Amino acid sequence: MSLVLATDAQKAQRDAVTHAAWGSPLSVPQYQEREARLRAHAWSREGMNTWLWLADDGRVLASCETFHTDSFLRSANGQLTPGDSYAIASVFTEDHLRGRGHATRLMDAVAAELERVAPRPHSVVLFSDVGAPLYRRSGYLEVPAWDWHLDASAAPASRPVEGGIQETDVASALARMRQPDAPFFLWPSAAQVDWHLERERIYAELLARPRPRTCGAVVGDSTALWTMMARYGELVVLMLDARDASAAEALLTEARRVAHEAGLKRVVWWEEAATAPLLASVPGAVRVQRDGSLPMLRPLRAGLPAAPEVPFPRALWV
Repeated sequence: MSLVLATDAQKAQRDAVTHAAWGSPLSVPQYQEREARLRAHAWSREGMNTWLWLADDGRVLASCETFHTDSFLRSANGQLTPGDSYAIASVFTEDHLRGRGHATRLMDAVAAELERVAPRPHSVVLFSDVGAPLYRRSGYLEVPAWDWHLDASAAPASRPVEGGIQETDVASALARMRQPDAPFFLWPSAAQVDWHLERERIYAELLARPRPRTCGAVVGDSTALWTMMARYGELVVLMLDARDASAAEALLTEARRVAHEAGLKRVVWWEEAATAPLLASVPGAVRVQRDGSLPMLRPLRAGLPAAPEVPFPRALWV
């Protein structure tokens, strides 16, 4: 058995195979268009690979994708050391090949290859929809995952935001956000955030859905970025830097208004330790254990903190 990088033709073949797992509600041609457009995005071109685990006769036994993400290790004196982390996505084995350890061997081989080629190896992360046990075998440890849900609403905020963020403002909005005060964290680029917005553009076109009028908002020194998940009827908060409870409420109330105008059901925010206490006072906010997208981390070097200490904003999801 061997690990190889997929050719363009092999990527297209895997798209047809994986549609049953991730394509709904798109048709096969629509799903193939989605995948081709996402791979053509600038962030994907910079650091995405599709990996195949092959039998000795060349048959594909399992596949996955990896995306490069910048990460930072904080020293005792607060100095940040940049490094290379990778998000694994779309791990897939066809039904008739399951139960034989192909996905586990693929994951182990990919992590070993990333550790070998990474200039500054830090970690590999993934967001499991099948629980933790499968990936624990390959050295991944999970992070407890909770969401906050708020129904879409047209109700005005007691503290209005000072402005909405447009796609051209993403880089400056991200630059003004505070990075986590954590011993280790991954931090998305503006291109990675725009990759999420490209998903929004694709689904809006293919499903004939209106797009939200903004992709975030600002109030005082606080900032939020969000995107539409049209297939679920949700406005998902990608990044939230709220300096106090009043700002958190203002930003999320604005998100609820934007979601309502776009015909979405609710706003969803991934809980993070730094800002979770601010959400408890937001009217209508409900905390629920996340169903899927469980963050898991495998170190590529010694000395990384325990996985539960690592913050995972929604912008890191792939």
